[in-house]
Amino acid sequence: MKKLQFKVLKSYNAIITLLVSLLGFASSCDWIGIKAMYGTPTVDFIVKGKVESKSNQPIAGIKVEMSREYNSETGKVSVLIDSTASETSTGIYAVKTNDSPQDQTFKVKFTDIDGAANGEYETLDTTVVFQDAKYTGGDGHWYHGKTEKEVNVKLKPRK
Repeated sequence: MKKLQFKVLKSYNAIITLLVSLLGFASSCDWIGIKAMYGTPTVDFIVKGKVESKSNQPIAGIKVEMSREYNSETGKVSVLIDSTASETSTGIYAVKTNDSPQDQTFKVKFTDIDGAANGEYETLDTTVVFQDAKYTGGDGHWYHGKTEKEVNVKLKPRK
């Protein structure tokens, strides 16, 4: 009798293990084209434009840095997000970050890094605010798309 009970329990154990395994595989598969989504919503924030002198001449060799301040336990922390240099002869630049789709404020700093090669210019700090931004190119899931702001700046010559 004990031997029979042991065989029955062993059989039930095998059946339950099989069913749980099948349930695990079934729940991990994409049966009807709906994929599981994990993460948080994101947007590409792009700041682009042209760096010019006061006389409307494009300036090359200007370092453009985009940063954001975060509040932490020790106070505000500024984090560099992206950095680029304006292109030769055109003065065109672009910096970007991927962040949450809420209203965002970024610090953008323009610094002359090539010395006297094409004139020396003062550093300029500016703030770019994305408020009620419209997003394009999202995938309908977590990626909402991108939004852009054009910021054209005129730098003063260094004295």
